Amino acid sequence: MKKHFTATAYIAAKINGEFRVLLHRHKKLNLWLGIGGHIEKDENPVEAVIREIKEETCLEVALIGDKLFKVDDVEELIRPVALLEEHLPPYKSEPAHYHIDLIYFAICKNPQKIKMAEEFNWFSKKDLQKLKLEKEVRYLIEKLFKYV
Repeated sequence: MKKHFTATAYIAAKINGEFRVLLHRHKKLNLWLGIGGHIEKDENPVEAVIREIKEETCLEVALIGDKLFKVDDVEELIRPVALLEEHLPPYKSEPAHYHIDLIYFAICKNPQKIKMAEEFNWFSKKDLQKLKLEKEVRYLIEKLFKYV
């Protein structure tokens, strides 16, 4: 079965004095997820997740993590907080496949500038208690709230 490399960010922003996380309802899977997509052939995972965030939300974000060194032509990239292998079911003419998903956390300073075609929301911790989420998504969001 084919495997595609993807990058996803769970984005936090302080709204009305409390941190919230941005989730969108994925149109194919009908699940609440972070923002992300496929890594293109000419980009690294960090570039991919930043591009996907900009394309899908029009937001500027800063990834959370350390970039420890750059020496000559070698630069350490911000490490993902998780690396997941996700099985995706068939969809229309697209066969079942896997995503190798590099998960990042990010902070957004201007959440009011968001523009998204898909359904989205900035969820508070309280909102998340009532929301049906996949186990790994809930785990990642709980971990994100420990960082911010």
